[in-house]
Amino acid sequence: MPTTLLRTTAATLGLAALTMAASLLAGCSLLSEDLERVPAAASTAAATPVAQAPATNDHERPAGWREESHSNDADPNYDVVFPIDAVNMITITLAPDDWAAMQADMEELYGADRDRAKALAAMTDEERAAYLQQQMADAVAAGDVPPSAEFTRRSPIWLPVTISFQGQEWTHVGVRYKGASSLGPWMEGEMKLPFKFDFDEFEDDYPAIKNQRFFGFKQLSLANNYEDAAGMRDTLVYELLADAGLPSLRTAPVEIVLDNGEGPLHLGLYTLIEVVDDTGVSAYFGSDDGNIYEANGLGAGLAKASATQLEASFEKKNNEDEADWSDIRALYDLLHSDVRTSDPAAWRADLEAIFDVDGFLEWLGIAAIVGHGDTYGVAGHNFYLYNDPAAGRLTWFSWDHNVTFRQELMPFLVLDKSIVTDHWPLIRFLLDDPVYWARYVDLMAENYATVLAPDALLAKIRGHAEVIAPVATQEMSQEEYAAAVQELVDFVTARAADVEEFLAQQE
Repeated sequence: MPTTLLRTTAATLGLAALTMAASLLAGCSLLSEDLERVPAAASTAAATPVAQAPATNDHERPAGWREESHSNDADPNYDVVFPIDAVNMITITLAPDDWAAMQADMEELYGADRDRAKALAAMTDEERAAYLQQQMADAVAAGDVPPSAEFTRRSPIWLPVTISFQGQEWTHVGVRYKGASSLGPWMEGEMKLPFKFDFDEFEDDYPAIKNQRFFGFKQLSLANNYEDAAGMRDTLVYELLADAGLPSLRTAPVEIVLDNGEGPLHLGLYTLIEVVDDTGVSAYFGSDDGNIYEANGLGAGLAKASATQLEASFEKKNNEDEADWSDIRALYDLLHSDVRTSDPAAWRADLEAIFDVDGFLEWLGIAAIVGHGDTYGVAGHNFYLYNDPAAGRLTWFSWDHNVTFRQELMPFLVLDKSIVTDHWPLIRFLLDDPVYWARYVDLMAENYATVLAPDALLAKIRGHAEVIAPVATQEMSQEEYAAAVQELVDFVTARAADVEEFLAQQE
């Protein structure tokens, strides 16, 4: 089945199950060669010497415990964990029984999806198109767009592993699979899947690792660069957001080796990403005392019909003992208030008092230019909201950018957002307001002239490629990697023409 047809069909429908099926049927272009068992190796970045920490009064720490690298008393060390000019290596070692348990859990979670995808693959193009159309019709009739299945499915299980990095070890670290469509390779029997680390997940079972950290980080996310053979889409977007002064996260390319009891297995190039509710919020805002919400559900669109789904769709990542979503509820109520049309100026003033409108509009323009095809406006996920106590308002925090810089999605991600319906009122209602529309255009123009200037963006792409290529070309040929980078270059060039035409029309 053609990759483009499946991707665009899934994006148009906003159906997560179809997205996953489409992605896995399209094939995993990153894994053009079989995974290779490799000898255990040290990091390609230089190790940082640190002093041995003394044992605590409560329990004896594991051998090799260091205050600077293992203790929660150490500040996050971004230079070590997220270098900009090196590719570190991380080795994950786990017991064979735990590995088997991880695979059995995935079978329980996604086995039915795999079987469904195989059935789709066996259909003719005409049969498949008719089937997908019927699925959409059924979902719409049931009021189930985007699909609830994506949001009700539990996360994969945590298992304890040993993490090795720069000659040091972290024991009993919690590791689980993460993601949605990026788990697609599992359905084809591949092992290069995304992971999440939690360094003290098992501290109750193993008191010696209580409050264990990884150079100051409790959690880290490992993206498998699914459908991103260039290995830099997440990094590029986070850098652009940071350059624009918006909430962002640190990333770094990493080489992952897995030992599941059969010897070291080279999984290849991943992107290590800071976690929003671990250090991301506090690094940007200076604290994380306010409510942090992860959007993931039918109510995340904040549509009129989602009144009863807000709490379920905005998961609290902190302050869980406070059963209060009043800040989310206030945003929803104001969006749908009659004041929006009866007194737009008052509505804008009230909205700006509880929501960082400028930050959202600036993010929206950047997301439109880079073609973020898997977030608000298309799907009810891949963003967080933080209620910053200093400002007293909710602020947008973008997440997960592997579905960006894709030329085939551009027909569905138009710059003026004219095809976005009131199912996504933060877009539709704000851009229907003349004042906010003008601000959206102005912010887009400002960023296109600076952080999104094509020459600057192309320089970023080539700089990252120079660092990443030696590891990426262990999985694919140099020609294949060059083609993956060229795809980004071509997108930037084509999108520049779109943006310039759009901005000229607004003058």
